[in-house]
Amino acid sequence: MRAVSRCPGNPAMHLREYWPGRGRRVAWEQMKLSLHSPWLVALAVLALAALPVLAALAAHREQARRAEALLFERSTDVVAAHLRLVTARQMGWQNMLRLRLSNRPSAPEKLLEEIFTSGISPARPESCRALGYGALDNGRVVLRWGQGQSGAVMGADLLARPETAALLRDAMARPAQIFSEQKGAQLLAAMMVAEISPRQPRGWLVGWWNLEEMCADPQLRLVNTDHTLTARPLDGAPAPGERVLEIGEGGAHWRVVVGKGSGFDALFPHISEQTVAWIGGTCAVLLALLAGIATRTAGLHTALAAEHELVEMKDHLLQSVSHEFRTPLSVILSSTELLENYEARLSPERRAEALAQIRDATARMNELVGQALLLSRIEARHVPVEPKRLDVATFARELARETEVALHARCAIAVTAPETLDATLDRGLLRAVLGNLLSNAVKFSPPGQTVDMTVVQNGRLRFIVCDRGPGIARDDLPRVREAFFRAASAAETPGTGLGLTIADKCAALLGGILAIESGAGGTTATLTV
Repeated sequence: MRAVSRCPGNPAMHLREYWPGRGRRVAWEQMKLSLHSPWLVALAVLALAALPVLAALAAHREQARRAEALLFERSTDVVAAHLRLVTARQMGWQNMLRLRLSNRPSAPEKLLEEIFTSGISPARPESCRALGYGALDNGRVVLRWGQGQSGAVMGADLLARPETAALLRDAMARPAQIFSEQKGAQLLAAMMVAEISPRQPRGWLVGWWNLEEMCADPQLRLVNTDHTLTARPLDGAPAPGERVLEIGEGGAHWRVVVGKGSGFDALFPHISEQTVAWIGGTCAVLLALLAGIATRTAGLHTALAAEHELVEMKDHLLQSVSHEFRTPLSVILSSTELLENYEARLSPERRAEALAQIRDATARMNELVGQALLLSRIEARHVPVEPKRLDVATFARELARETEVALHARCAIAVTAPETLDATLDRGLLRAVLGNLLSNAVKFSPPGQTVDMTVVQNGRLRFIVCDRGPGIARDDLPRVREAFFRAASAAETPGTGLGLTIADKCAALLGGILAIESGAGGTTATLTV
């Protein structure tokens, strides 16, 4: 390998050539230094500041579209309400005339002639293009009287005309109702003229209404004065952006097409996108200047916070580990000194007790080291998952007995499970989860209390461990799975804060979920696989 000092030119390039790994690291460090250039930082911040401007433009466009659609919808509703009033007024005029003709001994055509020649009734509205009376005669509807341009001659059978045939057939089938039919810009309305009884038709009063005249009503200011909207009877397919409205009043039904008129934008102006872009661009430049300083400050603050958190975690780890190791080490030291200095004076029982204390303390230290190593292996993904057939019920009972013995029968563990229950699971991972849950339950329960473990299979396999401890505060509950974290209620109980972390990660390796609930009466941990 050549010496790096002999490589002229760019050191990073020659490091990549002669020493690839180190060269990449040096190039990365140089790139990070170049990112601290004020120009690059300014451009990066300006690019980021442009994103809110683009988002504002998109939001403005969408908001303007929604506002315009809402204004158009509300204004068309106003037009529809006015057209319903116009339709109700016109149909009311025809219905009033029909009532004057019904239940009279004189022929309706004579009464109509008298009414319109004497001026007793108001004149025919301008929107009524024609009005006619068809008398029922042996299954036919013969035109006996007419006024206006209907296109039908006197004595013609209205049932034989294509224009009125379908309408009158429906009217003859249900004589007590009012029928209407829209044909482009024309509305036909048929009303029964009764003889003596309302169910005995004498004929039908038919009106030919001009819908364009109705849409041109001078009182409809949005359409005919302000030209905010356009309104026309539906005749064919509506154009894009137009709205089709159903008008139904006085027994008449027709459809109108409403669109935007020339005065719509003048009545409902909106801010131009150019204005928004200029304002947003100016704000983006100012925001870039402020964001550059803020980003620098935030980066330093984040780095400081991360360093502070790392120091706290390190101190907590050292404190927890030293505290946990100090007790078994003190037991080992005192028992060793006792055996070393007073072995000849000790009884066999006392010597056995001292050796047992040394053994228990060593086992506890070994357990602490094992938990730390297991967590490290899990973090490094070096823990294999090897599911095998397992009698879960027998495994749970054996693990409960082992936990009772390991913790010197501080609390009894009651296991509720079927006699036999087979499942395909990784025995080691399941032991890591349930062992930590049972150990925690026994540690935090008062001496002599019973810890319950229930095994249930109902579609899924569940292990439920309940203790009688003080519980976990609501603020601490979301953090109990964090490594080295200990809740306030665990201050007097020895531990490293790794048990639930290991249990949660092993549960995930099993393909399960670990749920923890706590209250004043204790804590319940549920493993579902």
